[in-house]
Amino acid sequence: MTESGGSSIPNSIGDAADEWLNRLQGGADISTDPRFKKWIDVDPRHGAAFEEAKKNWQLSYLLGDREIGRNRRLPFAPFWMRRNTHLAAAGLGVAAVVGVSAFSLMRVGGPLELTASAQAAVYETGIGEIRTIRLPDGSTVTLDTGSRIEVQFTPSARKVQIARGRARFDVAPDGRRPFRVVAPTGELVTGGSRFDVSLINTAVLVTALKGIVELGAAFAPHEPKQLPAGSSLAQGEASIRPAPKSEGLWVNAMLAADATPLEEAVASMNRYNVVQIRLSDPLLAHLRISGAFRFRDPKGFVKVVSKSFGLAAHQSGEIITLSKAR
Repeated sequence: MTESGGSSIPNSIGDAADEWLNRLQGGADISTDPRFKKWIDVDPRHGAAFEEAKKNWQLSYLLGDREIGRNRRLPFAPFWMRRNTHLAAAGLGVAAVVGVSAFSLMRVGGPLELTASAQAAVYETGIGEIRTIRLPDGSTVTLDTGSRIEVQFTPSARKVQIARGRARFDVAPDGRRPFRVVAPTGELVTGGSRFDVSLINTAVLVTALKGIVELGAAFAPHEPKQLPAGSSLAQGEASIRPAPKSEGLWVNAMLAADATPLEEAVASMNRYNVVQIRLSDPLLAHLRISGAFRFRDPKGFVKVVSKSFGLAAHQSGEIITLSKAR
């Protein structure tokens, strides 16, 4: 048995409290679950045990913010920690980081207002997948196909490292903690409201969609640089350019082409599909195409392109080849 607030809590009650906390993190709304209300009301020790369980994950979060926790590279996983593990964590201190530094809950209000969010986690998407993730501070990030990010939130900092692909950030205000986006090439963004960061091509591209984006040292090593809404800047370029109005449609799985070279449009379609499109003649790459296409419909795209330019399409396995009609 353990002591909590001077009262003795049997392990069986503590285990039940952990189970309820696990269900809450898994997305269950236990505040409306009559079984949880009955469990809380039947014995005052149950409420104390539930509070203790929450204190344990808060301790784990603080430990995870230490240097050893920040240096850990642990994949995202649910917080399936048993009561005896919590007690061992409290006793062993830093050793607890091994089990919990990559994930925890975040309290945002009353005793049941907990959100299942990773404080330090890795997120990635597969071919054709577009996924929106809610971060612990209320911000959201939408990942494009084939993308990967690492999220690290602490009481004093919010940091997202983008390894590949593209992401849209809708940033929740936080006067204490700037929102930083970092790429292998350096710090890209130090603040903003809504913006896209793309690592699809060789040059990193930042597009401001709402509010002013404060660019980091990777873009402006010697002086602060601001990116107004509706504009884009590629790393290595000096001048800001207007962002195409169609730039934001990727979150809806749509390719918006506006006199776009066929080679570029094909490359965009290929990122989302196992079925790949090939151009048999290099001269076809320079054809210009306009229109809106569903990313996950390569055959529909090929049909429109073939009709528009009088091309022939031949499919062999998972390859569709476009060539000049004979």
